This record gives sequence, structure tokens and C-alpha cells, in this order.
Amino acid sequence: MNDRYDRFDRYDRPVRLVAAILVLGGGLVHYRLWSDGYQDIDRVGPMFIVNVVASLGLAVALVAWRHWAPVVGALGLVNGTLVAFGISRTDWDILGFNERGFEPSPEAVLTLVFEIGAAAALALLLWWTPLPGPFGQRSDQAVETVRG
Repeated sequence: MNDRYDRFDRYDRPVRLVAAILVLGGGLVHYRLWSDGYQDIDRVGPMFIVNVVASLGLAVALVAWRHWAPVVGALGLVNGTLVAFGISRTDWDILGFNERGFEPSPEAVLTLVFEIGAAAALALLLWWTPLPGPFGQRSDQAVETVRG
């Protein structure tokens, strides 16, 4: 057995739980911002509640489904959030929305902590997760089968 997959078997559940908590934490920060007034911002307000719903759904999927799909979905969410966070702090804007520095405080810093932490845990999970190969074999077994 490949050492990479041995780590998957041993640490998958705890790392998934940590990743799910971090993804959910990012969603809760977005909910707080939405309920504190971002709901009134045209076009951007609805995106905050979409982030909340997606965070909740992906956090549950990460814990309930031991598969690579929720890991990839959650990586897309947290990386998209980080990109939007970065762009919103430049001279460009996100649909007419712009902020500066680490305002609002402490939500901006909390968002970065949750999203970067989640991205790291999710990247580790993706590295460990056996991806399907030919005939449903784990990819390390599939390579051995092909080489024969």
C-alpha cells in the first residue's frame, strides 16, 4: 500500500472535521456581515448569503461523504472567497463593491484565518484522497495494473 493512502486512512476523519469547521466558520462570518447590513448592498449582498448556504452544505458533505467531490467543491468555495476578498481590496471592485485594508474588523481577519486554514486542510485532504483509476481501482493500483 502507498504511504500516502495509509495517511488517508488514518487521518481522513479528523482532517475532514477540521476542514468542515473552518469552512463553516467562513460561512458564519459571511452570515454575520450579511445580517449586519451587507444584505442591503446591491448584487453583493445576495452573494454573501449564497456563501453561507454553500459553506453549510459543503461542511456537511465533507463530514458525511468520504469522497473527493466535496473536497474539490469546498476548495472552489474558499479559494473563490479569497480571490473576491483580495479583489475587493484593490482599485478594482466586485460588482461595484470595494473595501480597504482589514475592515470590517474583526470579520476581515477572521475570514482570512478561516478560508486560508480551510484551503490548507482541503489541499491536504485532496492530496491524500485516493482518486478513481481504471475499473474503480485506486490510482496507485491502476498504475501497477497498466504497467503489468
